[in-house]
Amino acid sequence: MADVIQPMVEIVDVRKRFGDNEVLKGVSLTITPGEVVSIIGPSGSGKTTLLRCINFLETYDGGWIRVNGEPVGYREKGGARVPLKEKDVAKLRAETAMVFQQFNLFPHMTALGNVTFGPTHVRGVAKDAAKERGLELLARVGLREKADSYPAQLSGGQQQRVAIARALAMDPKVMLFDEVTSALDPELVGEVLAVMQGLADSHGVTMIVVTHEMHFARDAADRLVFMDGGVVVEQGVPAAMIEDPQSERLKAFLRRFHNA
Repeated sequence: MADVIQPMVEIVDVRKRFGDNEVLKGVSLTITPGEVVSIIGPSGSGKTTLLRCINFLETYDGGWIRVNGEPVGYREKGGARVPLKEKDVAKLRAETAMVFQQFNLFPHMTALGNVTFGPTHVRGVAKDAAKERGLELLARVGLREKADSYPAQLSGGQQQRVAIARALAMDPKVMLFDEVTSALDPELVGEVLAVMQGLADSHGVTMIVVTHEMHFARDAADRLVFMDGGVVVEQGVPAAMIEDPQSERLKAFLRRFHNA
C-alpha cells in the first residue's frame, strides 16, 4: 500500500474580513511538498490576503491553515480557536519565507549581511557557516560579486534577487512570493523570473506564487489557481486553464491580457 503524502500546506474553509468587507469567503486548497502553485486573479480577489494568512502576517476569522501538519495562528481547544503563542508563530514564520513586492532589505547591511541575518539571529547558525551558505545563495541568484554592495548600490532586480536569497537562507519548507516583479521596471522583470524559474525547476521547495506574469504562471507552475471575489473559482493544469478556461470569470480575466 502506497504511503499517503501529507500536504505541505492545507487551507480549509478560510475566511477573513476587514470590517464589512469579507475578503476571503471560505477558501480551501491543498498543496503537496515540492509543488509550485501560481495564484492569479484581479485586484481585490483575496490573493495577497491569503498569502499573508499562510504565514500569519494576517489573522483570519474562520477555518484552518496547516503547514507541514502544524496549525497556523490558532489551535483548537474545547471546540474553540485559541491563538498560538508568539514563539510558535515565530517558529512557523521561519518555515514559510515570504518575498514581498517591495524588497524590504536592511539598507545599512550589505547584500551578504541581509542574507546571513536570519540564519544567525533566528536559527542560531554560526557566522562562518552562515557566510559560506550566504555566498552560495548569492551565487545561485547570480549576485556573488555583489556580496559587499549595499541595497542603494543595487538595481531593483538585484535587490529582489537578494531578497530571494535571504528567504532561501532560512531553509524554509514553503516560499511565498507576493507579486515580486510588480515594483520592477519592465527590463528587470526577466532576471527575477529566471531565478524563480530555476527554483521551480529544482523541485526542492514548495512555492506559492501570486503573480500577474502569465508566462511564468503557465511555464513554471505545476498548478494554476484563479481567485475572484474571495473564492477559488477554478484550478488545474496551467496550460489547459489558460488555453481553455472553464468559467466565464476566468475567460473575462484572461481577455485583459490578450487585449493588452
